[in-house]
Amino acid sequence: MPQTLTLRQLNRATLARQGLLTPLAASPVARLVERVGALQAQHPDWPPLALQTRLAAGTRPIDLDRARKGKSVVRASLMRITVHVVSAADFWPASTQTLPLRAAQFRALFKLDPVTSPLGKRITAAHPAVMAALREGPLTINEIEATLARELSGVEIPPNRALWRHFTSLVPLVQVPHPRETYGRARYVAASDWLGTPTSAQLDPSRSAAHLAARYLGAFGPASADDLAAYVGRGRDPRRWRAAIEDLGDQLIELESEDGRRLFDLARAPRPAEDTPARPRLLARWDSLLLAYGTRDRTRVLARQHQATVSTRNADVLPTFLIDGFVAGTWLPRAGRDGPHAELRPFGRLARADRDALHEEADRLLPLLGPGAFSRYPGTD
Repeated sequence: MPQTLTLRQLNRATLARQGLLTPLAASPVARLVERVGALQAQHPDWPPLALQTRLAAGTRPIDLDRARKGKSVVRASLMRITVHVVSAADFWPASTQTLPLRAAQFRALFKLDPVTSPLGKRITAAHPAVMAALREGPLTINEIEATLARELSGVEIPPNRALWRHFTSLVPLVQVPHPRETYGRARYVAASDWLGTPTSAQLDPSRSAAHLAARYLGAFGPASADDLAAYVGRGRDPRRWRAAIEDLGDQLIELESEDGRRLFDLARAPRPAEDTPARPRLLARWDSLLLAYGTRDRTRVLARQHQATVSTRNADVLPTFLIDGFVAGTWLPRAGRDGPHAELRPFGRLARADRDALHEEADRLLPLLGPGAFSRYPGTD
């Protein structure tokens, strides 16, 4: 009979592999990113903090830009059609599993199949012009659309970025680092040009699903097939992901939550005792720890009554902090005369020792944030 994990055991197991109990050991950047699964990265200023908070105090700051330029990690729209930083080794399996989400989104928005419809075929025929332009240098979304529009002169195109959505539903892209990279102003290249042609295993649906399932459980387990499906994105059938998990064979162990949900984990993954100490931690905006599960299972770190406070109506996920391993409030980065500091917004009473520890963490981490991170919270000043 599967072992039943208490909520605190589930919490400690997840924190352990995220480097939020014992900090992650200094390693190559790609390996660190793999250890935590992926870094949610809509805003380019936050991933360095998300990774550094999982490393020991005194560890040399991670240079994600250098790793991206060296192509060991990439920034791309993947899981849930949102931007993530992943290792180069994980990009193609993740892309293989998430590109169909974009095709489904195109069908839902425009009531057209991107491949078989007459308009889809016309736009596809214009793709080589964009591919050629991308080999000349990175392009913005507007530049990609303009290139397609020139090729399709006289063709009636639906609104709502139909050309961009069509191109990205069929062509995997990565965002390249550049000096003026800011939120919403990325430049793109074809992933096959940046990383090289993928192998047949990386493009194989079953093998890429098993790869992604193993990476997910190693970073976020124990978890259910429903959690993995939610992590990848809407439209990914939980039954399909249950099969992908079960393909891992003797690497797996089966567990159960207190409310009777079937959970899976890697047999060799850490599952510490529930009384293992967890020191105060600052988490980044859109931290993957809060987004790696279905809403029901986020209670391992975030109580249900606080979920609406952390995840706002405009789909933002605020920076949070952990006390004893659980989200105990949100925080905002503030720029002051004496340097950056964290404005803590606890859900309840915050002990002085915990407050001091969080401010100490802020002194360590906030210098990693770019200036854009301090001015992206309308209505919170």
